[in-house]
Amino acid sequence: MNSSAINASIIRVWMNQNLSHQTIEETLISNGYESHTISEYLTEYTRQKRAKKQLTGFMLMGVGAFLGFIACVMTLVNLIPDLHDVFLFGLTTVAICIVFYGLYIAFES
Repeated sequence: MNSSAINASIIRVWMNQNLSHQTIEETLISNGYESHTISEYLTEYTRQKRAKKQLTGFMLMGVGAFLGFIACVMTLVNLIPDLHDVFLFGLTTVAICIVFYGLYIAFES
């Protein structure tokens, strides 16, 4: 793939507008692009959309892991005995849900 033929700013605009592949293909055809260039643009657009989703998923996994670590530390330290169960069950459950949602976002095809 000839990356010099692909204009990255156009792809960023498409990503901000959240265009479908069919709309992008119609736009490129109307602008007079060749079929192999159109397929390169669509491939790069798909790759960048997946990379953006993976970044979001990995960030959610990191937030969930950090929240789970905080819940673990707060449970072990037991500074506020009345909130022991909140940290142990509540915050840990929220952390696990965030991690699994991040996994779903990152590895969904």
